[in-house]
Amino acid sequence: MSTKLSTIVATNNYVVLDTETTGLRRPAEIIQIAIVDHKGRTLLDTLLHPKNPIPAESTAIHGFTDGYVVGCPEWPAVKDKVLQLTNGKSILVYNAKFDRHMMHCSDEAWSLPQTDYHENREWFCVMEEYAEFHGETHPYYGTFVWQKLIYATEQMNLPKLQAHGALADCLMTLNLVHAMCDIPF
Repeated sequence: MSTKLSTIVATNNYVVLDTETTGLRRPAEIIQIAIVDHKGRTLLDTLLHPKNPIPAESTAIHGFTDGYVVGCPEWPAVKDKVLQLTNGKSILVYNAKFDRHMMHCSDEAWSLPQTDYHENREWFCVMEEYAEFHGETHPYYGTFVWQKLIYATEQMNLPKLQAHGALADCLMTLNLVHAMCDIPF
């Protein structure tokens, strides 16, 4: 385990963030975002109404349909709250590059000005950290193999919550971080 993750966790100045999206790349958008604090308290948990329809292949993964998000806030109404909750904090995410990319994609979909999501924040990828912690190496590339969050929790004998829900994924990520740092939760 890296001393960087241990140091971040020791400060208690971090949040865990997760998103569910309409796809994996542009023009995908965030349709659910959650943020919890270092104790697992929910700071934000909201569905979002995307600018574009939710593709059937995304619905097959997370279950959200266009009808399910009718009347929900849109990304422009939630973005400032996300920035406020993460300001001055370390942000722990299972697959940080993806979630940050989806924030940029959502900005683009709504024609919002570009935001530097690193400003006043430090992002930390728990997925990459866990891959090294788990120690499985790719037989050809020799790199550590990324594990799906649900598999990582199984490998650590942690409670499984409903996968592919932003709040549940935040809590599973937090449990995983605590287990990796040998902190009771």
